[in-house]
Amino acid sequence: MSAIATTEPTVHSSAARKERYILTQVGSWVLVFPTRWVAEIFRVQRSRILDLPFYQSPLIGVTHHNSQIVPLASAHHVLQTEENSLRETVTILQFSSAAGTLANMGIVVDKALGSASREQLPPSLLTTQALHPQDTDLMVLFQPDWFPPDLWHLQG
Repeated sequence: MSAIATTEPTVHSSAARKERYILTQVGSWVLVFPTRWVAEIFRVQRSRILDLPFYQSPLIGVTHHNSQIVPLASAHHVLQTEENSLRETVTILQFSSAAGTLANMGIVVDKALGSASREQLPPSLLTTQALHPQDTDLMVLFQPDWFPPDLWHLQG
């Protein structure tokens, strides 16, 4: 994907115009998620993340949460940024079934910033799939197709 690749907005219905978005911090980037894709936001001790040496990046490990094993991906890896500090506690957004093949998976971000309506976001943010879009003030809308469909399949 190039930094200037554009596409049509993913949703055109009136419900999409009322949809809210969750804003998260990942390094200097603000990574934005439609609220319908997020089942839960939770924090865990980094020591509770078990490494997965036989899986491809950006999968970094798994954690146990609410009687489930949750595979975790790194937002830093996806956005191709360096993680400057290793915090003892990490913030995880767990995906809902609306996120398709990423359902029940989690993505590790630096922190949750809040939420915004569609009107509060830059219009170009909602019309590009670029990893580093232009004219969005370091904001990027998360795209499930950034991950391969077989991400959580055993690789070893």
